[in-house]
Amino acid sequence: MVTADRRWSGILQLFLCVLFSLSLGCVAPRNGMPDPEKIVDHTLTVTGKIQKISLEEGLMVVASSKGDRVSLKFTGQTPVEGGSMRDIAKSQPVKAVYAVEAGQNHLVSLEILLQGSCSGN
Repeated sequence: MVTADRRWSGILQLFLCVLFSLSLGCVAPRNGMPDPEKIVDHTLTVTGKIQKISLEEGLMVVASSKGDRVSLKFTGQTPVEGGSMRDIAKSQPVKAVYAVEAGQNHLVSLEILLQGSCSGN
């Protein structure tokens, strides 16, 4: 027979797991500062929509769901999952991994997300 204390303990653990899972949503820098929990191997991640992309300049601007904008430099060798740089248009949802070097954000990798995913609503 399960005691009331054990039952409440299980319910509390389940609640905390759900709460933790919900807090892992889209990654977005706050007020231009990266979320320290989202720094992995000296890289940062931002998920949002493309606001501007210039293949000639090797520059893109990603706006997070919170409205922060991150300018990213890229090259023709930057890995892109789910397509190519030519496939990207304004308002395309993406997940960008970047590193800050010499005061500039350099795109390490880019994942093209499906419309309606995460901050790509």
